[in-house]
Amino acid sequence: MPEPMPAASGQSDGAGPASIRRVGFVVHVGRPAAVETAGQLLEWFAQRGIATRGLQGEEPRADDVQPLDRFSSDIELVVSVGGDGTLLRAARLASAADVPLVGVNVGRVGFLTQVRPPDAPELLGHVLAGEAELDERMAIVARPDLAEWSEPQWALNEVMVEKRARHRLITLRARVGNEDVATFSADGVMVATPTGSTAYSFSARGPIVSPRVQCMLLTPVSPHMVSDRSIVLDTTQGVELQVLGDEPGLLSADGRPGLELPVGASVRIERSEHPVRLVRSPRSPSFFSLLREKFSLPGQAPHATAGADWEPDATEPNAAGRVGPHS
Repeated sequence: MPEPMPAASGQSDGAGPASIRRVGFVVHVGRPAAVETAGQLLEWFAQRGIATRGLQGEEPRADDVQPLDRFSSDIELVVSVGGDGTLLRAARLASAADVPLVGVNVGRVGFLTQVRPPDAPELLGHVLAGEAELDERMAIVARPDLAEWSEPQWALNEVMVEKRARHRLITLRARVGNEDVATFSADGVMVATPTGSTAYSFSARGPIVSPRVQCMLLTPVSPHMVSDRSIVLDTTQGVELQVLGDEPGLLSADGRPGLELPVGASVRIERSEHPVRLVRSPRSPSFFSLLREKFSLPGQAPHATAGADWEPDATEPNAAGRVGPHS
C-alpha cells in the first residue's frame, strides 16, 4: 500500500518545508521536451527558494552541477524528467541519498514515471507540504567474488549475467541458499525484481508480478535446454550465479555498462536495504490499469483517449538498451 510522506517540520522562508532544501534533477537531454520541462521546474523551485542540482554531462540550468559520485550528497528529493529509462538512472541516485523520487513523464505513459509535465507543479507542491504518497519498490544488489571489481551493483529492475561473444553460450550455476538449483547453458541469466518483471524478464517469457509482492525472479535468457521457465524466489536467501565452462561473462545492473566476470567468478544477488520511494500522484493509473494499456489487455485503458497533444515516443531505450514496454 502507498504510504504518505512524513510531514516536514518547520518552514524555510515561508516557501516550503525545511526538509526540502536542495532537489537533484536527472534529465533526458536527448529529448527537447524533457529539457524544456526541466527548465520550467528548475525555475519553479527557484521561485520558492529551493536550491537545485544537475548531473554533470546533462548541464541543466541548476544552481550547481555535480558528477555521478557526488550527486546524491545533501539532496532531499530527486526529480527525473524523461521516460522510464531516465527514471532508472535517477532511482539509483535517489536510493543512494535515501530520498523520494518524482518521475515526470515526457512523451508517453510509463510504468514508473508518475506525472505529466502540466501536472508536475501540483504534485511537487504536495511533496513540499508533506502530503504526497510514497510507493516503495524493492531493489536488489549484486556483490562479486573473484572478480576484478568490488563495488556492489544496485538495481531496481534486474541484474543480468550474460555472455560476451555473440556466437557463444555462457554456463552459469545458480544456487539459492546452500543448494544448487540448476546449471544453465544460455545467452544469460537474470535476477529481476517485481518492478523489473515487466522489463527484460518479461521479454524472456518471465511472469508479470505485482510490485506489492516481495520476491525475486530467476529468469534464463534463450537457454539451450528444455526448460526456459522463470523461478520465483523468496527474498530472504539470495541467489548466487557462478560462471563455469570456458566462456567469461558480463554483469550489468539495470542495463548499465557490463562488468567482467571471469570463469570461476560468482556474484551473489540479494534484496537491497535501500528501496526506491516513488512519489505517487493521486491521478496516476494503477499498476493493473497500466498493464491493460501497455500490453493491450481487454478492459478500459486509462489514457486511451486522453493526452491527444502528446505524441508517443518509442525511441528511448530502457536501461538495458531495448526499446519497448518496460517498467
